[in-house]
Amino acid sequence: MKEGILLLSHGSRRAEANQEIIDISELIKARDPRGQYQVAFMSNGSPDIGAGIEKLAAAGMERIIVMPLFLVTGNHITLDIPSELEIHKERWPEIQFRMAQHLAGHPGLVDIVLERIQACSVV
Repeated sequence: MKEGILLLSHGSRRAEANQEIIDISELIKARDPRGQYQVAFMSNGSPDIGAGIEKLAAAGMERIIVMPLFLVTGNHITLDIPSELEIHKERWPEIQFRMAQHLAGHPGLVDIVLERIQACSVV
């Protein structure tokens, strides 16, 4: 089954912030070169979620996993993304859509936070 991953970020009016997401996606692709990845933004960035899904669908993906690059369980996680996915499920009924869990609660985040604090504490 051809599987694509939509790396979904909030998006920012600052182009350099959106570029950071693109840079992160390149690091992810480098670790998984066989993966079919597409970046998208909920707002203030391009492509938006619909255009990102359309690119993966046009590439023949039979399953699309949406990976929300969000830290907390806000409206985008609970309402907006699921609503968008319902629209696209109707448009492409032959494609399986799955939403991965966002980043909140992942134990690796604790390590990252402590590492960043420790970096500031080093004399």
